[in-house]
Parts: sequence; C-alpha cells; structure tokens
Amino acid sequence: MKNGTCPKCGSNEIISEAPLRGSDSIPPYISILEPEPPNRPFVWMPKGEQSQFTAYVCGACGYTEFYAIRYQALNEGRKKGFKAR
Repeated sequence: MKNGTCPKCGSNEIISEAPLRGSDSIPPYISILEPEPPNRPFVWMPKGEQSQFTAYVCGACGYTEFYAIRYQALNEGRKKGFKAR
C-alpha cells in the first residue's frame, strides 16, 4: 500500500497516512514495557515504548493496512526485552 497500489485489487486509489482515531482523549496505540526485574526495588517504574498508527485505505475495495509511527522505537525496546502486556 505504501507504494500506492492495493495488494488486494490493484487499484491506485489509496488514501495514505490517515491517522487512526479512537476516543477524543486516547487514540489506539501499542505499548511494550520492560519486564519486572527478579529483585524488584521498592519503587520501580517500568520503561516502555509506545506508538500510534497511520492507516492506508484502498478507495476501491476498502482493504486497509496499519503502520506504527514509532516502529524504530518499538523495535529498540523489543531488543532490550520489552514485551506487550
């Protein structure tokens, strides 16, 4: 879809980089957090990464793909052992 062609129907009528919306205060997002350490200190706040999404929508058939905006940050967190909860 990012190349301007729908993989389902072949149309080039693509609505690109449309922000995904949820409620007014919280749009959909993905979140990953570092795992709890075995000897957790009394005060501990997990580090994490989050990303919202953009959508690519085919105007001919409705096929849609979602892409994370901060995918590099999510991948760096994954490399550090962060996980979805």
